[in-house]
Amino acid sequence: MQIKVSDLKNSGFDLKLERSAASFPMLAELQRLGRCVFLTPISVVVHANLVGGMVELDGHISVDIEVPCSRCLAPCRRVFSSDFRQTYVDQLPEVTGEDGEELELSAEEMGLELINDDEIDLNEEIQQQVALLVPEHSLCSELCKGLCAECGADLNKEKCSCADNVGNLNFAALKDFKVEK
Repeated sequence: MQIKVSDLKNSGFDLKLERSAASFPMLAELQRLGRCVFLTPISVVVHANLVGGMVELDGHISVDIEVPCSRCLAPCRRVFSSDFRQTYVDQLPEVTGEDGEELELSAEEMGLELINDDEIDLNEEIQQQVALLVPEHSLCSELCKGLCAECGADLNKEKCSCADNVGNLNFAALKDFKVEK
């Protein structure tokens, strides 16, 4: 999805869209790797406004995602929703330091994105915002007991016989340690 900057008026531009996660390469890769499953299309509402030669983008993203529990691997369904804001410029402003010398800062360091040929690519912004929503670790419950390290049984559903014998694995190497006097 592209926004032409020359089409923006002072009143701004509103856009609503729903797109499948498969249409975004980074999100399709997250799903292929098993990090998550996108259960609904990605819903995006964007307002673009032209302010003093800059384009201000205000948006809202929502999507239902299923992620594996970090302890027991059970699927956890989560509804993620987030607001975002991004500023686009056609050229970077000059920045001077305290001594009056010009500083060379990148667009990223200034929190800005550069406009490419009078167009703003919303696909990249949407893809990045959704990727930030996918949690690195998720729990099905705060009380999740996880899987048995010996037999792999789901300790939330069953108690295994080896669970009592494992003990604290942090000190397993010291189990046979003897101190001589």
